Amino acid sequence: MRTFVLAMVAAMAATTATAMDLGNGLSLNTEVKAFHKVDAETNNITVEPELRYTTGAVSVYTSSLITAYETNHASGDNLAIVNMFDDGYKPTLDFGAEYSINTNAIVYGETSLDLNTEDRGEIEVGISFNF
Repeated sequence: MRTFVLAMVAAMAATTATAMDLGNGLSLNTEVKAFHKVDAETNNITVEPELRYTTGAVSVYTSSLITAYETNHASGDNLAIVNMFDDGYKPTLDFGAEYSINTNAIVYGETSLDLNTEDRGEIEVGISFNF
């Protein structure tokens, strides 16, 4: 439990930074999350970096959820990020594009690529409204 509390404090300190504007329409948004799964009895830290390019009403992005730490990780190593490039533990890349119709609606398309199997995920195309 002490390890989890320390990990959560480190994650909270790391998430105080906001999105970083890289200039020329590029931005880097990263979410670090520390959590405990009650039923699985595991402590976790995940990192999800997102690189986004925006020009006018069009936004294109890619992101990947990376497990940095997990007690009882399938690889046998709690510091799961060290196995990130090993077969079976590679991350999945998510890709998407959005077009803003107005301030409350976007048209979007997204898919993913599983780096373990090199299979493309389902392509989703739709419209989203926020109010």
